[in-house]
Amino acid sequence: MKEYYIITFKNTHGAINGEKLLKENGIKVNVMPTPAVITKSCGISIKVDDIYVEKIKQLVRQGQLIVKNIYKRSDRGYIPLQLWR
Repeated sequence: MKEYYIITFKNTHGAINGEKLLKENGIKVNVMPTPAVITKSCGISIKVDDIYVEKIKQLVRQGQLIVKNIYKRSDRGYIPLQLWR
């Protein structure tokens, strides 16, 4: 299984703003339904490849991107990232 990351948001407005910001920063995104096993708060998530994760974490730390969480999808399921390291 190819690993990828899912970015979740508190609401649809946050997901739309997040998609726009990521695209403006040259990050390729795929909008997708949020897997129910992760959260039920917002039905829209963004899927990204691993090559973009450090840039995304930087945007979160700088306060430019507001997310609920970021999850790594692997054979072990969905693993939340530590965003503030």
